[in-house]
Amino acid sequence: MNPALRPLLILAAAVAASGCSVLRPGAPPDEPVEGPVPAVIDPMLERRDIVRPEVDTEDWEVGVFGGMLSVEDFGTEPVYGLRFAYHATEDLYLEARYASSSISDSSFRRLGAPIFEAEEEDLTAYDLSVGFMVLPGEVFLGTQWARTSGVYLSFGVGQVEFADRDSISYAFGFGLKVLPTDWLSLRLEARNNIFESDLLGENEWKQNFEINLGLGVYF
Repeated sequence: MNPALRPLLILAAAVAASGCSVLRPGAPPDEPVEGPVPAVIDPMLERRDIVRPEVDTEDWEVGVFGGMLSVEDFGTEPVYGLRFAYHATEDLYLEARYASSSISDSSFRRLGAPIFEAEEEDLTAYDLSVGFMVLPGEVFLGTQWARTSGVYLSFGVGQVEFADRDSISYAFGFGLKVLPTDWLSLRLEARNNIFESDLLGENEWKQNFEINLGLGVYF
């Protein structure tokens, strides 16, 4: 035998003796393991069910409110009313508002200079406003209770009927709205109602501040 072919014959005999052994992934090179190589990725994956959350699509809101109204020159009296709003988006809404209060001129009567025919006169206000949610977020009570909330700004134009006089009015306000549920809203609001009045002899723009607490329902 040719001495140069002897190493090749020895290598061929070693390969034949090893049969069909393969190396399993991760096994040491010197430990051949019989059998098929397991799949690296198991195609039989368990699929979990996904439930899509239901998102309410109610755009309308109706509510009531009550608070205190400070009418310039006449003091502070209770005020109450109704709201009806359309939410164009989550951050923009249009709102119609009705408010009513009874204003007294008792301070003038004590001086012998009554302003009204009777001691009290009704004040009624109607306005249409637009509101913007500027700071959406959440409020937290403890570590387990969190609810959607937001700080908003509003601007409105309307009409005031007071002491047999009608006047155009403007309103600027801001407030905090909290949603305890997806259909109920709580609102704390402060606003300035501005309208013209000549009850004291000179026609002037009066600043009338109001703070109220409201409850609303989405539908």
